Amino acid sequence: MYPQIIDANINRIAEGLRVIEEYTRFIVQHEIITQQLSVIRKKINLSEKNPIQNLMIRNVSQDVRAAEVPQKRQDIAHLLKANFKRVEEGLRVLEEYTGEPLYNQLRYEIYMIEKEIFLYHLKPTIKPGIYLISHDVDILEQGLKWNVSLIQLRDKEGNKQDFIQKARYLKELTKAYQTPLIINDHIDVAQLIDADGFHSGQDDLSVEDQRLLLGPHKIIGKTTHSFEQGLQAKAEGADYVSVGPIWETPSKPGREGIGFDYLNAATKLKIPYVAIGGISLESYEKLVHYHPPLIGIVRAHQDIPELQKLCLAHSRLI
Repeated sequence: MYPQIIDANINRIAEGLRVIEEYTRFIVQHEIITQQLSVIRKKINLSEKNPIQNLMIRNVSQDVRAAEVPQKRQDIAHLLKANFKRVEEGLRVLEEYTGEPLYNQLRYEIYMIEKEIFLYHLKPTIKPGIYLISHDVDILEQGLKWNVSLIQLRDKEGNKQDFIQKARYLKELTKAYQTPLIINDHIDVAQLIDADGFHSGQDDLSVEDQRLLLGPHKIIGKTTHSFEQGLQAKAEGADYVSVGPIWETPSKPGREGIGFDYLNAATKLKIPYVAIGGISLESYEKLVHYHPPLIGIVRAHQDIPELQKLCLAHSRLI
């Protein structure tokens, strides 16, 4: 039964799983995946049929690889990849030497967890700051130079082909600045250009359906006008919500401003949120007292000096 091989690979798999589990538990803080990894690790440890016998034959001094110097991982992605491969290869070894179907089943479970974690690792971080929204590529490019946190391409009136060309240009541009590009409304364009994220309104596909199309590694935001809508968006899996319009704004014709009640309660959502609607340099002074993590600028960008002042003013507060 080759007890040395069984012993070595059970240890190897359990060690690799623990390394990955610590990442999902403390860095990603993903409760479901952490629990899945914990269950698999325990199944592996309990699968050892002759633990005492395996301990008796363990002899590190005769292991030709025992003195190898461990590699230094370049980054977290290399660390995760190395440990997933350690687990998968160990499971295959146990499967081949024991013929136990459990090891085959667990290997395929690990393949899917690996996919989910690596896609999750690719998701851009939502940093506090200015969220700049425009149809104008020049405005968005200028915002990147002023270190805005996110940019959104939003064009309610232009034609689709022009929109696609703008999106492609911005996708290349944002790589250099490492600033996420969000596409508004056109989920097909977000897919086509591999945008960093997508933003939709209340009447669009649910966030769950958007996630099926875009994947777990994309930022998904949703427009909300009340705390209840915010809770619903969070339950669907939104990464952030917009809170507004705080004041009446031409970009939302016919919709009255919602004021500050929802903004005041938005911290209870426990996800990032964007204060938006009618924000100018003057109204900004009233807004910052509520400490929103993101401030959405749509109309104010028509005045470039004002936009620059807003970006500079907000950068001092975060």
